[in-house]
Amino acid sequence: MKSMMLGLLLVSAPAGAFPQPPGLIWASGRDAILAVPCPPGGDTDETCRAIAMRRGSHSRLLGSGYAAVSVLWHRGSGPAGPDVLVRGDSGGSGGLADLFAVTFAPNLVVRRLHGERLDDVTAHPGSGRLRLDLPFDIEFFNGAPHAGVTIVPLPVRWSGGDFSLDLAALTRDRLTPREMDFRVLAVGSELHQWAEDNFPTPKLYPPEASSGTPVAVQALAELILSGHAEQARILLHRTWPRDWDSGARPLGGEEYFWASLCAAMVRHPFWTRFGLDRLPHADFIKVGAAKAAVRR
Repeated sequence: MKSMMLGLLLVSAPAGAFPQPPGLIWASGRDAILAVPCPPGGDTDETCRAIAMRRGSHSRLLGSGYAAVSVLWHRGSGPAGPDVLVRGDSGGSGGLADLFAVTFAPNLVVRRLHGERLDDVTAHPGSGRLRLDLPFDIEFFNGAPHAGVTIVPLPVRWSGGDFSLDLAALTRDRLTPREMDFRVLAVGSELHQWAEDNFPTPKLYPPEASSGTPVAVQALAELILSGHAEQARILLHRTWPRDWDSGARPLGGEEYFWASLCAAMVRHPFWTRFGLDRLPHADFIKVGAAKAAVRR
């Protein structure tokens, strides 16, 4: 046991093991992360797991109420940063989870991220410094079911002792005319079918699609989050079914769709957490979101 604790230990539960066996899941020297039974006072059935850290004789509970606990990343001998990144997965279909970045030395520091779809987190090994893609998710937009979520990955790195948006990586890509034309075809096809399904008498007002409009939302969200909100607005205008906008539908047209999407973007916790209002042309989004607020 002594020689094991001098190095680095990662422990994985057997594939398919449920409930997850309590015990050590990561250790380095005197530092350790453990999956433990949930403490009294909350969800305490036999499947419930909590995350605990231990440094020598000192222990601390990081979080509880999880179906599974796992190590996503650990630091080797590379640059300074957290020692280990741990996920506590609540086990639901929405991917609700906590991420804990734990630094043991020289002082114990814990940074936490909470959100949905965090079962889609991807950590990138190799550089020594923590880098990961976090899911920016848009849920239930325009009648989309829970399974029809839109997800755009946000590149995040460790900087200044915390999770930090890699704005340069997010805005690196440039949209070519051919790529724009492809989006026009795909988005236009979907929106025109949506209009045809609801015209002339929509069942709901403003009308919704039975399965959302995932192609349009994905294309627009990708443009917005890569710093091309002005091109996203142009894309929507080029593809919008003209017969849909009329005096009889002042709240159900192109402006309403755009404003609602902008509001969904701004409401996301990661918009504020990672300062996404620094994106190029973010003013397009803030103006749109403000219009949606006025309509409520």
